[in-house]
Amino acid sequence: MRRSASMLFLMVVLAAAAATGCAARANAPSLAGDWDAYLASGSTTNPGFEGWRRMGFAHFASNDSGEIRRRTGEPILVPARAIAHGDSILLTGSRAQSIAGAWRGDTLVGVMMSNGKPAGRRIRLVRRSSPFTIEKNYALWPGAVSDSQYAVTEDTLVFMKTRDGARLASYIARPAGQGPFGVVLQRTPYTRILHPAGRFWASRGYIFVAQHVRGRDASDGADFGDYDTDVRDGYDAVEWAAKLPGANGKVGLIGHSDEGRLAWYAAVSAPPHLAAIAPSAATGDPWRIVPYEDMVFSPINVDWACLMRARTLQNTSELDIGSALTHLPLSDLPQQLGCGDVKLWDRWIAHPTLDAYWRAHAVTTNIAHVKAPVLQISGWYDDSRGPIDYTNALNMVRGHPYIRLVMGPGAHKGVDYVAGDFGPQSRVDTRMLQLRWFDHYLLGKDNGVDREPPVDIFVFGDNAWRKENAWPLARTVETNFYLSSNGHANTSTGDGVLDTVPPVGAAADTFTYDPAHPTPFLIDSRELETSLNEDYTSINASRQDELAFTSKPLAKPIEVTGQMSATLWAASDATDTDWDVMLLDVFPDGHAQRVQDGVARARFRKGFDRAVPLTPGSVERYDIDVWFTSRVFEPGHRIRVTVSSALFPKYDRNLNTGGSNERDSTFVVAHQRLVHDAGHLSHITLPVIAR
Repeated sequence: MRRSASMLFLMVVLAAAAATGCAARANAPSLAGDWDAYLASGSTTNPGFEGWRRMGFAHFASNDSGEIRRRTGEPILVPARAIAHGDSILLTGSRAQSIAGAWRGDTLVGVMMSNGKPAGRRIRLVRRSSPFTIEKNYALWPGAVSDSQYAVTEDTLVFMKTRDGARLASYIARPAGQGPFGVVLQRTPYTRILHPAGRFWASRGYIFVAQHVRGRDASDGADFGDYDTDVRDGYDAVEWAAKLPGANGKVGLIGHSDEGRLAWYAAVSAPPHLAAIAPSAATGDPWRIVPYEDMVFSPINVDWACLMRARTLQNTSELDIGSALTHLPLSDLPQQLGCGDVKLWDRWIAHPTLDAYWRAHAVTTNIAHVKAPVLQISGWYDDSRGPIDYTNALNMVRGHPYIRLVMGPGAHKGVDYVAGDFGPQSRVDTRMLQLRWFDHYLLGKDNGVDREPPVDIFVFGDNAWRKENAWPLARTVETNFYLSSNGHANTSTGDGVLDTVPPVGAAADTFTYDPAHPTPFLIDSRELETSLNEDYTSINASRQDELAFTSKPLAKPIEVTGQMSATLWAASDATDTDWDVMLLDVFPDGHAQRVQDGVARARFRKGFDRAVPLTPGSVERYDIDVWFTSRVFEPGHRIRVTVSSALFPKYDRNLNTGGSNERDSTFVVAHQRLVHDAGHLSHITLPVIAR
């Protein structure tokens, strides 16, 4: 039976109201005025924590006239026309885009639609008191760059043959003319046909190539995910690109996330025609971030595994990952989600220690071979971890190539995912930095990019960029902040203290870790953002399985810029367990914002390459990498460190049995003891910079 348009509309808005938990009421608010627009992943409510990100704004002159835009001004829904039906409302825009929503108080909550179907995003409009100012890009590297002046031609499918005969599908955008032109190459497991990127680079006098790796789309290869051939494939791609018609023989590599690691894979093969690389948010070595984090498996990566399970990108926006993550064993999690057998996932699970397999897939193992100058771009809340790790590793190589490091305020997908407002310098166009870099190294322009201070950092609190001459900063003072209590540090209302003065005779703290009810990590399972600055106030206050150590309010600002670590002395009655440390900034109003965290799996306390069981009750030392930041802890704020045995689901639950945490389904409860007396000084080490 055919349904009328009004009936279809009613079904949509009722579904939206049900999805957002809204009850119908009379006298719905007016849309007129200004709003912040928050977006969340998925068309339906996600079990567990959901990340609502302030990604845009809206202005309506009336119910029938308005617009919703991103913070940078790009349209989300423009123009918007409102059709009200009681408490529900349908906002329609161009290109069959719409929002089906319902009022919750003075907040409009809805589902984003495309051609009448849910489009995998939800939106909230929250009223604001003043018009929003569109955020502009800050000119971090001012100076002339190549201008858009060339007509562009595009070829969406060109095959390159590797040395063993495999054909790799490539997209090529070219400037009109004979050249010679520099070549910008992006090897990718994601999308090959990149019209905006191709036109950007080609219009500025570069040949742009995006190439699918093996096992993706039209490229040869039966199984994606090993990256077994990508060092030599990267070499072959650079040398092939250097010989394209019109090329000047100089190739630069770019790429974001896993594409960035692919750029590094090519760089370690040292192809003769590679002139420079400029990856952004490059994924770190596989035991550092994906799929393991310091050899602790990260089950949240099931979203990526399901996304990549076929030759083309699969839709994961509606998977019930939040519920499925509680399933044991983790080894069959993709099947639980309906993704079927995912060979990539199975390979990850098959290598639970730092073995030859992982070393063969690491950049740092071969980084001494890199000869090309390196520009690394990332953010303090980016979970990729590679840019800092690779910079550190390359800095250790005698006679290493020139390195520039840019660390901004953003997350893996940008600054919109980070809570807070960081001022007019917070948004930087990464591509313009790469353009200036390649203008010099591919086109030979003397623009000074090789003579400027090599480190650019955004300092939270100052909310400004600062140039530095080295990484780590030469003036760093490594400062220990010691954990102590009278034995009752459980929750933020306990007696845990954080101080630069070491304790004398401080009692130990105890807690119980139950894998059935692990201490949570606030993460939206659909976002693949594992390092955001969420608010942990309620968790700190309520979880008895978490110890909290908090400083006194600061009398003066303390700047912490660089890499952080923690040393814990602890015992457990289990044969294996985890120790998790989180650093937080506690604001004067009491809310506690995550800065960074780190984990140690007890079995790997002697090294990631071998599992050594615990002797129950034995006090052991754990050295934990707590990542990095650049932040001013401001006067009136307090510094907090929490200690727990889980941060789930960022890290998988240690089942405390000494068996496989990924293949087993049985677990035991562990009773934990953190020691912080004069002979066992548990502490966090912060890189303090004099102000």
